[in-house]
Amino acid sequence: MPQSAITAIGLSLDIIGAALIAIPDARTLFTQFSTGALREARDRMTLIGTRQGDTGFNILCKILDETEPVAEFGANHGGEEYVEIQVNSLSGMQTTETSEHSEFSWGDRYVEARYEENGGWDETDFYDTQEVFDAIAAKERPQIAQLRLYGLLILLCGFSFQLLATLEANPIIPAAAAAITLAACLGIYTHRNRLE
Repeated sequence: MPQSAITAIGLSLDIIGAALIAIPDARTLFTQFSTGALREARDRMTLIGTRQGDTGFNILCKILDETEPVAEFGANHGGEEYVEIQVNSLSGMQTTETSEHSEFSWGDRYVEARYEENGGWDETDFYDTQEVFDAIAAKERPQIAQLRLYGLLILLCGFSFQLLATLEANPIIPAAAAAITLAACLGIYTHRNRLE
């Protein structure tokens, strides 16, 4: 294979690897992945609230289904019928229903999952904000780490191809560097679970 073809393969792999590493930072592109959609839903939930049909809303509902609510005032008791989710700091009067939930306190921040858009507290389930954000991070971090790890591996393989393309000039140094780079790729790949 000609030297220029090997170099072109290496550069192509470098571009693909760099793109994979950068995807989580490219918001519009990243929302096409489930992890990016979840991040978008988390950000919307925190800022203005997210509604049925918004990017990542269904993924967020699944996380709420797996999380125990602090208080369930809605009649439906389940995430499959939520129409709006937002982070809110509540203020209001203590009622008989709220006094039944000792861990629930007006004035604290909660993730509100509503059964009706702009519904009152009596059509809302309340979730601990930190617990929901931890559950989102637990789903988000490993997938982002895996994407960036594979990008790094492809980038290193591209670098190896570029080193191999320079073999004609001085075969010992590029061959050794390419072998070390490929060994690093294999080492990273075999220990990927620890790196994520």
